[in-house]
Amino acid sequence: MIDLARQDLIDRLLALDEEAYLTFRDAERLHVVIVGGSALVLMEYISRSTHDIDALDVSVRLQGMLAQYDINCRVQTYINNFPYNYEDRLRPLGLPTKLIDYYTASLEDIVVAKLYSARDKDILDITTPEVLEHIDWQLLQHLATDEGEARASSLNDRRYSDFLANYTEYVKEYGPCKS
Repeated sequence: MIDLARQDLIDRLLALDEEAYLTFRDAERLHVVIVGGSALVLMEYISRSTHDIDALDVSVRLQGMLAQYDINCRVQTYINNFPYNYEDRLRPLGLPTKLIDYYTASLEDIVVAKLYSARDKDILDITTPEVLEHIDWQLLQHLATDEGEARASSLNDRRYSDFLANYTEYVKEYGPCKS
């Protein structure tokens, strides 16, 4: 059974797709990359309501339509919270759309971003059993510690050091059991 919060997000994304199709019928495919809590809801890792959809990357032609669907591009300000090569790990949502391809960042990329943020709500999101069960811990370690990923996108050494402390505590508290 689809969670009502998830269904609301899907309905909004499909409505945006319909409007975009009617407006830009001759356009090449457009895209939206969804992150944050709304991505976790859409991927069925958490079930909670969210008042907006955080979009990290959106086709320029769509930007004037986003507000009426509560799609927020302000998250682009926090691009440095995402590992440098997050685009390589995008996951298609697989919605039956006419013009827009919807993607989410990978679970591990979202965990990195939420550890950078470290707000209570973000930590709560990434400590749910469903999230913890599906994390690829090796990939998460790579994203957190490789020079070409979270470190490469960080604004400065202090910010990365704070993230690394959050990551270390997260793995210590919630990581896979060591035998």
